[in-house]
Amino acid sequence: MSFVESLFDEKGIVSLVLQGSGITHAILVILLLMSSFSWAVIFLKWIQFRRVMGENEEFLQLFHKEPKLEHIHNLAHQFEYSPLARIFEHNYQEVMDFREKIADISAKYPSVKDMRDHLNERLERSSGQCITDQYTILDQRLNPLASISSSSPFIGLFGTVLGIIDAFQGIGVSGVTSLAVVAPGISEALIATAAGLLAAIPALMAYNHYRSLTRREGNAMRNFSLKLTNRLEWVIA
Repeated sequence: MSFVESLFDEKGIVSLVLQGSGITHAILVILLLMSSFSWAVIFLKWIQFRRVMGENEEFLQLFHKEPKLEHIHNLAHQFEYSPLARIFEHNYQEVMDFREKIADISAKYPSVKDMRDHLNERLERSSGQCITDQYTILDQRLNPLASISSSSPFIGLFGTVLGIIDAFQGIGVSGVTSLAVVAPGISEALIATAAGLLAAIPALMAYNHYRSLTRREGNAMRNFSLKLTNRLEWVIA
């Protein structure tokens, strides 16, 4: 008998689930919905990070090869999912605003060094705000994965406890203490625990993986902002 056939056998898992109590069915439906939601999030985050990392790599190549900042700015909008492109756009606009007000700024900061320090402060604030916004976008939908991974085993365990209680109540009513009578009820109850683990394990692994990618992209954004600041500060001769 194959594994698939054993699932649908009269003593298989599917049969035990179908013969289960209403409480067990409710618990399994809840876990199924939670698992389905977590897999949807996992798939969406996979698409998001694939686009982010791919476009970041392409934008970095453009940034290192293209000497004219204006040309980079004209092409930055093509990298829709790249956090690095958004950081560049914010900082480039900050420089353009700085150059428009250069007359007023030069009156307040007469030396080139003071003006450059002032520009660096503005770029640091602009980069910090943009990095926070982009990090928030990357971090979206990760909290539900954490909640599912931590709560699913307990929901499954709750279903198991209720199933075992129901099985022992059946023993008390019938007065039969044979293991053959108790085993089906206990097996049915343990399915809820297994379902809880099946929902929790992929969610936990995905959460840890995407959290690691988010931190890595956050470090990449901070490193890029430093390189960008070094390049932009030379707009002041």
